[in-house]
Amino acid sequence: MIVFKNYFKVAKPFLPMIIIYTCIFVAVAIITSTNGIQTDTVYQANQTNIAFINRDNDTKLTKAFLHYIKDNAHYIDLKDDESEMRDALFFRKVDYIMIIPKNFTEDFLNQKDVKIETMDIPDSYTSIYSKTLMNRYLNTAQLYLKSDMSLEDIVQSIQKDLNQHSSIEMKKGNVHEQISSASSFYNFSNFTFQSITIVVIAMVMLSFHEEKVKKRSLVSATSYQSFNRQLLLANIITALGIWLLYIVVSLILYQQAMLTYQGLLLILNSLIFMIFVFTLSFFLTIITNRKTVIDGISTVIGLGTSFIAGAFVPQELLSDFVLSMAKLTPSYWYISNNNEIAKISSLSWETLQPIMINMAIILGFALFFYICIQITSYLKLKKN
Repeated sequence: MIVFKNYFKVAKPFLPMIIIYTCIFVAVAIITSTNGIQTDTVYQANQTNIAFINRDNDTKLTKAFLHYIKDNAHYIDLKDDESEMRDALFFRKVDYIMIIPKNFTEDFLNQKDVKIETMDIPDSYTSIYSKTLMNRYLNTAQLYLKSDMSLEDIVQSIQKDLNQHSSIEMKKGNVHEQISSASSFYNFSNFTFQSITIVVIAMVMLSFHEEKVKKRSLVSATSYQSFNRQLLLANIITALGIWLLYIVVSLILYQQAMLTYQGLLLILNSLIFMIFVFTLSFFLTIITNRKTVIDGISTVIGLGTSFIAGAFVPQELLSDFVLSMAKLTPSYWYISNNNEIAKISSLSWETLQPIMINMAIILGFALFFYICIQITSYLKLKKN
């Protein structure tokens, strides 16, 4: 096992670089998790500003409707003037304006198709909530109208139903919050896994591919097959060592999350991604013997894929064109898997299927580079 021992002697100078990268990475992870998690989870219902313009008579239905709006929103008193209403919307004084048409009550009781004119702020979530509030009242009224009840009974029944509220209790979801942070941690590892592994494995391998080392290995008692097997074993241990280092760090930072099935899936996903990184690193040592080229490639691959695949910027914020480009890299599927794992709430085939498919795609990339390694090695050996 002389080659195996010498491999780690050559790799030893890269240990400080691995430690520095890891320290920086951990610092970023801690800062991200600290800023991203609030220790107190508070829920507060937000009420929208709604104006109610009544062009009908003050009937029991319109009065009850107005009372319902005042109970569930901030009522803004506006004049029935189009200019004033538009100004109120423009200056965000109101979010939603309901305009009750003439003969609304009579037409509604006769089950005619009545429409309430509305004015709102375009593409606003407050408008959607206000519309839901309005439809909730009208839909409930229509249900009671079909039962041939009197107007007074309809109004009382609506008021009784809509006054029932559910109590909401927000609990601290420490494990869920940690899983979200752990997912971000592993997303960021896309950069460090590739940058460190490619540099360490490639640089060490290039040292063994130097002409003097090659000649010594050919005249030594170690066979060519044994020489390659020892190098392969050393490379595998190096890659697993780098991977295991980050697993230990994640277990320290996110202990609760990593001991769940979601945490185990994150670990498995990172292991499969490391298999790809290992095959890529090995392939690079075959196609080039220049250390400056390897160093440049590792930086481009690490930073480039991290930017376009969602390691630094969430995938939700990236454009469709960028994501389409990212799908050509295993980093996209690795990061997508991390995000998907953070979302699942239970283990089932439906939740695991997309995750397993993404893992298979990553292994497909690894298999592709393994085939490239075999073809390139065969062509080089034939050439020599």
